[in-house]
Amino acid sequence: MSPKIHKLDRHSVKSLLKHTLLKTIENIATYLSDFLETKEPESLHQYRVSVRMARSVCLEFSEFMEEKRKFTLEKILKSLQKETNEMRDIDVFLECIEAYKTRVEPSCLYELESLEAKLMLEKKEAYASFEKRYTHAFKDELIAKLQAIQNDEKLCLPKSEEKLYKYIKEILTKRLKKIAKASKKLHLDAPNERFHKLRLHYKKLRYNADAVELTQFSKSFKPLQNAFGKVQDKNTQIERIKRYNTSHSSCLESIIALLGQELIADKQACIEKSSKENIVKMHEHLDTIFP
Repeated sequence: MSPKIHKLDRHSVKSLLKHTLLKTIENIATYLSDFLETKEPESLHQYRVSVRMARSVCLEFSEFMEEKRKFTLEKILKSLQKETNEMRDIDVFLECIEAYKTRVEPSCLYELESLEAKLMLEKKEAYASFEKRYTHAFKDELIAKLQAIQNDEKLCLPKSEEKLYKYIKEILTKRLKKIAKASKKLHLDAPNERFHKLRLHYKKLRYNADAVELTQFSKSFKPLQNAFGKVQDKNTQIERIKRYNTSHSSCLESIIALLGQELIADKQACIEKSSKENIVKMHEHLDTIFP
């Protein structure tokens, strides 16, 4: 038995859930405080990563959690994720704007800069709204609620005392099978929701591999997550520009066309990376870890 597998054999499902929640709640508190103080997009991103990690692990091991407490925890975490989606989308778009400036006709720079100004205004308003809601008292109460759930001895069912090793391969394999099934329906004309759904599958797989410290296995999914992320970002940006383009500006329409062309290339990359052959390799990689 390898040292990594031996470690999994020493820990229970309960210890994984408790430790993951302990660390992610600490990170949520840290990055939330950092963001409220500095307004740095990276702090917001890390805050969201921490929330997503907690949600992903609790979802995959949900059968080991008491129903009512699990529901309360997911409700809180889901709301934290949802109310920061818009801010993150704006931050990502603003990061991309500079690159777009080099790809449009010089005559269209003014339109792009005007778009950038609108985004900056939306960002300011979204950040201000978030800051108004997340007072020190509200933040402290939120963290206290999460910590109370984490410390609750009734959060985990008795069967969670069983060895983590007994279940982890089955859980990761189950997620891979869902990925394989969803990937079969992927093509260039597939609805955007299919690409988004697959991205979430890969995120869940990666976060759970991270949680049990299968570092190399986890890293192998980063390129896939990034590829699907580009598709999601482009779709969001195209829809936002369309919303702004009430006067049917030819410049904004040219930017939409440019993003549309790049979106096709990004979708093709996703299809290739999530091919049947690559998914077989993922299964084989898992089999080498759990022979």
